[in-house]
Amino acid sequence: MNLHRRSSRLPTAACAVLAASLALLAGPSLRASIELSRLGTYASGSYNRGAAEIAAYDPASRRLFVVNAQAATVDVLNLADPAHPTKAFTLDVTPYGAVANSVAVHKGVVAVAVEADPKTDPGTVVFFNSSGAYLSSVAVGALPDMLTFSPNGRWLLVANEGEPNDDYSVDPEGSISIINVAKGAAKVTQTDVRTAGFAAFNAATLDPRSASSAPVPAWRRTSSRSPSQSLRIRGPPT
Repeated sequence: MNLHRRSSRLPTAACAVLAASLALLAGPSLRASIELSRLGTYASGSYNRGAAEIAAYDPASRRLFVVNAQAATVDVLNLADPAHPTKAFTLDVTPYGAVANSVAVHKGVVAVAVEADPKTDPGTVVFFNSSGAYLSSVAVGALPDMLTFSPNGRWLLVANEGEPNDDYSVDPEGSISIINVAKGAAKVTQTDVRTAGFAAFNAATLDPRSASSAPVPAWRRTSSRSPSQSLRIRGPPT
């Protein structure tokens, strides 16, 4: 139907059908609240220390991959019996950097974001299979804080936070890295990584109001940091 060439008014019968359809969609089945009940728990042994911050589930192996930043590992839990989760093994990320910040899983491929030591240096994304075998690793931007696979698994998107050191003497820019994993995680090399920064916007007027009477942004009042340094790049909530 070409909506540009037809009247925007719907016939009465069509309106009635539409109203009935909407009424069905808003029925009790969709209005019912969701209730969750606990099946089982697993305790890392540490409280309030980032020892179970991010989790990603692999349905094929029935394993849950959990970031344990305190121990610089990814704890792998066996959920074959959800009522009694047990630790199967751990992935030690210290050969690749300081600590793990995030984990994502797609069809048996596990991607781990690892920050460098110091954190202002470029970080690393490490690929494993669901059994814990190393596949490959590549460098990304400073402080990779979150990563996620595209729905088809061909791409891995990495949010590089670019956090400064304590005295701001080193202040890397935030960025986003995109990794092409279409040929398989074991074959990923540095040429498959593209990192996008935001330095091109440093001299731009992003908010038209800033040219008039709008308040001066805090980063301009308190420091000489550029917009690309002030950005804290993060992914969606997990």
